[in-house]
Amino acid sequence: MKYLTLFGLLLLAPALWGQTWRSTLYPEDWTPAYTDGEGRFLHDFSYAGYHSGASPVPFVRKNVTDVTQAPYYADNTGTEDVTAIVQRAADDLGRQGGGVLYFPAGEYRLSVPGRAGIRIRYDNTVLRGAGAGKTFLKNTTVEMRNKTVLLFEPDSGDWYRPAGEPVGLAADLPDRSFRVRVTDAASFRKGDRVVLTSDCSEAFIREHGCEGLWTPEAMKGVAFCRTVTGVDRKNGTVEIDVPTRYPLKTRDNARMYKIGPQLRECGLEALSIGNVQSPLDTWADGDFAKEGTGGYAVHGSHFVVFRNAENCWVRRIVSYRPAENDEDIHFLSNALQLADSRFITVDSCSLAKPRYEGGGGNGYLYTLEGNDCLLHCCEAEDGRHNFDFKRMSANGNVLYRCTGRNSRLASDFHMHLSMSNLLDGCVMDGDFLQAAYRPYGSRNAMHGFPTTQTVFWNTRGERPHRKNDYVIESAQYGWGYVIGTSGPVCGVKTGPVSGVRKFPYDSSPEDFVEGVGRGETLSPASLYEDQLFRRIGRRTR
Repeated sequence: MKYLTLFGLLLLAPALWGQTWRSTLYPEDWTPAYTDGEGRFLHDFSYAGYHSGASPVPFVRKNVTDVTQAPYYADNTGTEDVTAIVQRAADDLGRQGGGVLYFPAGEYRLSVPGRAGIRIRYDNTVLRGAGAGKTFLKNTTVEMRNKTVLLFEPDSGDWYRPAGEPVGLAADLPDRSFRVRVTDAASFRKGDRVVLTSDCSEAFIREHGCEGLWTPEAMKGVAFCRTVTGVDRKNGTVEIDVPTRYPLKTRDNARMYKIGPQLRECGLEALSIGNVQSPLDTWADGDFAKEGTGGYAVHGSHFVVFRNAENCWVRRIVSYRPAENDEDIHFLSNALQLADSRFITVDSCSLAKPRYEGGGGNGYLYTLEGNDCLLHCCEAEDGRHNFDFKRMSANGNVLYRCTGRNSRLASDFHMHLSMSNLLDGCVMDGDFLQAAYRPYGSRNAMHGFPTTQTVFWNTRGERPHRKNDYVIESAQYGWGYVIGTSGPVCGVKTGPVSGVRKFPYDSSPEDFVEGVGRGETLSPASLYEDQLFRRIGRRTR
């Protein structure tokens, strides 16, 4: 009888192993208000991406200007520097109301004489190539300290610089809020672009266990950029388009204010980007602070930056090795940064091989420092940090079906409590994901807890990182969530970070972990897709 029972179980095993399962935090009848008995919950991440996921990224067809034709005649052989020509063409196009600046197949030589090589400051401006591997933008400037090759940035719109008088919150604001009580709603109108923020006060610092690491003077607070959807002046309330991602307290001078116009409806698409390598040969971790070194010359540089932008996109961008490079180098330091921007979609991009991977913020391939941006089907390879989240302005972002390969260090949450982000269906291949306390950084602004309320959903590990044998390390402030892992490397590490002695800290409660090794049968396979469908009835594809 025992033999028959065992035999029966063996027959049933494939069916049992193949059964789908759901997270206890995401039941069939889930709503964005759902919270379990221990106060744990998953944010609604469906607002990430272009127009908060409500419409696909457009393919702009009107007002297409060929940069190689009259009146610009830009050289596409890589012989002549075309920076000034491209800048003039972009400005002309922007002043005409926008359109597409088209780069036919060929190589376009750029340089960075000042803060930026090309700056896009007008709405509705799209830079488009003939395709990755056909159109090449090559930067030849090697003295790139704190410079950017392609900068998408308006003349105003700084998230931390009010365009009107700040208005205090009348009461503490819980996370997942659409309605904000303010001391005076008279100055707000439907359609206003606003920022909700609070100070990194001494009380805030103590609450987050970061005494001795953070100081109020050195830290920018939480930032939620939102659009006003309604105002009730009688009751002193303002409605906003996307829920808040973390509590805001009157204790910390919680407030709301209008900001200047954001750059809108701009894109970069269908081309390859690369830097000519530096002739310098000193690239140690600390060289970013030593004049005369390669690290110093390229410190803090980027190829592409979007700052104070919304409803923009980057798609089908691939990095490459210019022919002049005798080493396999694509970038001098950092590749793509989304800074104080929201609703940006980055789709089907592949960025790799920075030359400098030293300290101080170098060698990052994708850096997120904004609200509700979406990276979809993007690949990163050989970065210091392939994917990276920084600062309290980084919240509500989604990495969906992205792949990290052969990172020097982790794809990680790097500094200052970026909160409530989602990594969904990501593959780590010689890389791993890290959301843990960091006793590093600059004086008076050390990193401390770099995230809270972040969700790792259905992560697959193909090959281990050279430093460990797990795919995720999660020791977040408050609750963090790891739900479903799979692949040859599916382990999860939680609890205190080993080797941290100088700054004692408490990361309890231990982060929620569920379904280790069972990600292939997790239902739904994608949290982002399911939440998007629940909210607006559509999926990304």
